[in-house]
Amino acid sequence: MFKLKDNNTSASLELGAGLAIFLSMAYVMAVNPAILSGAYGDEAGAYRGALFTATVLGTMVATLLMAFMADLPFAVAPGMGLNAFFVVIVTSMGFTWEEALTAVLVSGTLFAAISFSPLREKILREVPPSLQYAVAAGIGLMIAHIGLFNGGIISVGPTGQYSLGSITRGAGFLSTLGLLITGILLALRVRYALLAGIVVTTLVGIPMGLTDLSVIREFGPVTYPYSIAPIAFHFDFGALASGAFWGIVLTLVFMEVFDGLAGFLGLLTVMGKDSERYRPKLGKAFVADSLGVVAGACVGLSPNTTYAESGAGVALGGRTGLTAVTVAALFGLCLFFSNCFLIVPAGAVAPALILVGLLMSATLRKLDYDDITESFPAFVIVVIIAFTLRISDGLAVGWILYILMKILAKKTSELTPTVWFVGVIFVLKEIFAG
Repeated sequence: MFKLKDNNTSASLELGAGLAIFLSMAYVMAVNPAILSGAYGDEAGAYRGALFTATVLGTMVATLLMAFMADLPFAVAPGMGLNAFFVVIVTSMGFTWEEALTAVLVSGTLFAAISFSPLREKILREVPPSLQYAVAAGIGLMIAHIGLFNGGIISVGPTGQYSLGSITRGAGFLSTLGLLITGILLALRVRYALLAGIVVTTLVGIPMGLTDLSVIREFGPVTYPYSIAPIAFHFDFGALASGAFWGIVLTLVFMEVFDGLAGFLGLLTVMGKDSERYRPKLGKAFVADSLGVVAGACVGLSPNTTYAESGAGVALGGRTGLTAVTVAALFGLCLFFSNCFLIVPAGAVAPALILVGLLMSATLRKLDYDDITESFPAFVIVVIIAFTLRISDGLAVGWILYILMKILAKKTSELTPTVWFVGVIFVLKEIFAG
């Protein structure tokens, strides 16, 4: 099925590549439920368990779609940044989590329509790279902000001002210690540093009384998977008439398309001289990615996306969908070890979020700072997202500013029809939806 000989690979190599990818991204099973729980509320402990199961199932289904539709060694899971935006939709933009799930479903459907049409190639050619870099960096800073806040490193005072948290005791101390541990592991180029940092920090939290082992003591490390019934298929289409809702959908589509694009191009680069051979499969990869978003919404998740951590397996020689099947199977085994992931305290997740933010902000190095018409709109996008946690507003203002800067600098020839079209949509969004 996967034509291993034609791809100059073997079953053992593909299985090893799949294991490497799994170990590189296993942290998502601890991080994603921790982030999304902020949107669903924690009135019932069932939400955290349901989110864990949904994370695993969403990853499995989306990754298997990539394996069998595109025959590529890429893993697909809930995207960092996309999950943070989902939380912001609920906590800061006045929508319920059911309406936010509906926005994910609609955006995934539109993403699929784009992926099946020639419009995909047109968008990929014409959207300014500087705006893509800015969104990635802005989301990275937003994720770091969430990590700092959830980990207790920063806190909010009675008048709403931010201040340094209690970093010498309690959760803030554990987060600070975990940040140091994970940073050192990254500096030493330890493989799977983010996962290792979460594990070590969780263990450190045991004698501190911050890692709650009660669930394992009561139910053991191995258990039946938690039900996803509290969150699966809980769609609410009541907001379809809202302009703000469609602004969110547009932003999600943009993020989904370009998260996927960035992931694919980066992974092709890892393939080296083999990259051109696999480039024709990107069309099917986009379709698989978009259907993965729809599948994730159905089980109750923020959008799925192709993970850059797939590069760990690609670098080892993984070239076919068998690598992705291996990743999905390993995630499936984890369904029965959910309690081992659910004991992870916020202070152990926070360092991973902060350092993921650092890695995502590295895209700013690609900006042309000598061209103010490129760097200034990008900077505005980053600042607005970082300080307001509203990706859609940051993207809208930055996009409009990009067009205005090009007009004033007499560089309208650099504005493509796609840029003009999306710019008009964003203007209408700001006028009618705010």
